[in-house]
Amino acid sequence: MKSNASDGFRQQVRGWAATSLTVLFGLQLLRMLFSGLVGYLRDAQGLEALSLAPIALGVFATSFLAGLLRRTAGARRAIWITAGGVGLARLAEQISSSPALDLVLSATGVALFLLFIPNALGVARTKSAGTRRLGFAFLLGVATDTAIQVMGRTLDLSWQPGIIPVAIVALLAIGLFVALRASGAEIVPQAVSDATWGRSVALLALGPWLFLQLLVYQNIARLSALTGWETPAAGALVVLGNALGLAVAAWATRPGQRTDGLAVVSGLLLMGSLLFPEPHGVLAALLLVAGQVLSLTLAMMLFAGLGRNVTQGGLLRTTVTNGGGQMLFVLITFLYYMAYDIALGFRAQALLPVSALLVGIGAVITSRGPSSQEREPADYRPAVAGLLLLAAPLALALTWHTPQAVEPDPANGAIRVMDYNVHNGFNTTGRLDMEAVAEVIEASGADVVGLQEISRGWLIWGGVDMLAWLSQRLDMPYVSGPTSDAQWGNAILSRYPILSAETFPLPPDSLLLRRGVIVAQIDVGRGNLTLIDTHFAHRGKNREIRELQAAELTRAWGGTAATVIVGDMNATPDSNAMQILSGSGLVNVAAEMGRPQVHTSPAENPRRQIDYIWASPDLQFSDLEIPQTTASDHLPVVATIILP
Repeated sequence: MKSNASDGFRQQVRGWAATSLTVLFGLQLLRMLFSGLVGYLRDAQGLEALSLAPIALGVFATSFLAGLLRRTAGARRAIWITAGGVGLARLAEQISSSPALDLVLSATGVALFLLFIPNALGVARTKSAGTRRLGFAFLLGVATDTAIQVMGRTLDLSWQPGIIPVAIVALLAIGLFVALRASGAEIVPQAVSDATWGRSVALLALGPWLFLQLLVYQNIARLSALTGWETPAAGALVVLGNALGLAVAAWATRPGQRTDGLAVVSGLLLMGSLLFPEPHGVLAALLLVAGQVLSLTLAMMLFAGLGRNVTQGGLLRTTVTNGGGQMLFVLITFLYYMAYDIALGFRAQALLPVSALLVGIGAVITSRGPSSQEREPADYRPAVAGLLLLAAPLALALTWHTPQAVEPDPANGAIRVMDYNVHNGFNTTGRLDMEAVAEVIEASGADVVGLQEISRGWLIWGGVDMLAWLSQRLDMPYVSGPTSDAQWGNAILSRYPILSAETFPLPPDSLLLRRGVIVAQIDVGRGNLTLIDTHFAHRGKNREIRELQAAELTRAWGGTAATVIVGDMNATPDSNAMQILSGSGLVNVAAEMGRPQVHTSPAENPRRQIDYIWASPDLQFSDLEIPQTTASDHLPVVATIILP
C-alpha cells in the first residue's frame, strides 16, 4: 500500500512539473510578446498602435487549432508538441539578442502555450480528479514565475544578459522535458476528453483571469509603487499570498465539497475589491492578498468543475471556449493600455472589476450542481510547495542594499545634474536594456537625475520596476512622481539627501496619459537645491496643451532661487511653450552656454531639442554634455550647476 501511494505521489509530481514549467515559460513569453509588439514593432519600427491589435489577435487565434492538433497528432504527441515547443521557444529566446527574432520566438511560444491549455485539459479529464490536479499545477506555475521575478528584482530572465540566465532557463527546460517523458507514457489517447457546452463555456473566464494575474495579483512592481515597499518586502507578500491562496483553494475545492455558493460570494468579493482602482499603503497590501486568495480559489473552482460532465470525445468545445477566453485576454489587455492613448469612454482601471466579474461567472458555471465524489480531506501539498517559494524573496533580502544618501560637503557648490527620458527602458532597436540605461547615468557622473517615462510594472514594458532596479544598480535613493497612474511617470534619483518631495498633476484633467511634476528639495551642501522634474504632453496637436503646462510650471516655480527644472518638454526652443519659460526668467542652460543647436531627439539621428535643463537666474553652470547613446530614443542632457 505504501509503495502504491508513493508511486501515485511521484506520478502526480511529474504531472505538476510538466504543467507548471510550461505555464512558467508561457507567462514569460507573454510578457516578451507584449513588449515586442510595443517596444519593437510600434516604437522601433514605426507601426501604428492600432495595427498591433490584429497581429496580437492573430497570435492568440491559433488557440482555436487545439482540437485539430489533437485529432491529427493524437493526445500524447499534442502535449509533446505544445509543451516541448514552449520550452524550446523559451530557451531559444533567452539565447537570442535580436528584437525581431525575440518577437517571432515569443509569438511562437505563446501560440504553443495557448494550444497546450485545452490539450492538457483533455488529458486531465481522462484521469480521476485530473482537472483538479491540473489546476494546482497551473497555479504553481504562476506562483513559481512570480518567485523567479522576485529573484531577478522584477527584471525577467529574458532581459538579463550573460551565461547564468541562459543556464537557469536551460535547466528549467531540461526539467520540463524530463517531466514530459515521465508523464507522457501515462496519457490515454482515446479516452473521453471534452465536456458539455454548458460547462465548457466557463473557460471563457481563463483569459480575464490571466489578465488580472499579470496586471495586478502577480505584479510585484505595482505593489511596490502603491505601498512604497522595497522589492524584497513586496515580493515576499505576493509569494505568501500565493501560498495562502493555494491553501484556501485546496480547502474550498476538496473532493465532495459543494462550491456553488462559495463561487458566487468569492466572485462578488473579488469584483468589489477591484472597485478601489489604486489603493495605497497598507490597504493596497491587504486588498492584494485578499484578491490573490479569491482569484486563486476561483481558478481552482474553474479547473475542478471542468472535470465534471465529461461525456464527449474530441476537444471541440474546450478548444472553442478556451480560444474565446484567450481572445478576451488580448482584447482586454489592449483596451486597458489603449485607454491611455485613445478616448474610449472609460478609464483603464474600469476593466479590472469587469474582468473579475467574468472570472466569477466562470467559476459559478463550473460549480453548479452537487458533487458526485465522496468527501475527502484537502490536499495541502501545493500550498506547501508555494510556501517554499518564500526562499526567493528571503534570498533577495540577504543581498538587497537600501541606497543611502551621501552627506554633502558644505564647501562644495557644484552639482552634476542630468535630465533623461529613458523610454521605459527600451533602446532604439526595441529591446529592454536596463543595464545600458544605468551605464549612461553612471558614466555621466550625475549627482541628481530627473527621469521621465519610468514604468513600474506595466505589462507592455516588460513588467519591470525600473525605478527600484535603477536605484539598486546605481546605489542612489529615489522619489517617484507617478502621473497617469501609480505605475508610470517621472522620478528623481539623488546621491544627496532628498529633504522633501511633492508631486502634482499638470493640466488638463482630460488628458488620457496624464502628465505631472515632481518638486524636490535636495540638500547639496552649500544649501538646498529645488529640483523640478516634468514631462509635457506629446508632440503633434498638443501645442496649446504644452503652453498651458508651461504656464503652470512657471507658477509652480514661482521665482524660487536655487531652482533647476529638467524634463522632456516635447517642444523646440522656438516654440511658444518654451518662450513662456524663458519669459518667466528661467534660463535655458544649453542656449546660455552658446549651444543653441543642442539636439536630443531622436537618439539615432538627433534633429531637434525637446529635452532641457532650465535654471533660475541666480545659478551658474558649466560642462554641458549631450551623451551620444541609443539606450533610449532620447539623448540625455547633463550640466554642472553651481550654487551662489
